[in-house]
Amino acid sequence: MSGTTAQDSTWKSKEQGEEARYAREKEVAQLAAIRARLQDSKKSADTSTVVQRDFEGGFGGQEDLEDR
Repeated sequence: MSGTTAQDSTWKSKEQGEEARYAREKEVAQLAAIRARLQDSKKSADTSTVVQRDFEGGFGGQEDLEDR
């Protein structure tokens, strides 16, 4: 009979476990890469100079409009 192995509950649970393990390993690797990138960006942000902005935040840039 073809397909009996795929219908076996033991085989199915083993395959699902393997798939879950593989997915977990991929997620862990992706999270490690994201954390490393975040650490690098934090280090570069700490060492970068402060950017002077020519505006004051507050009212969306409408401070220069005169009242009418």
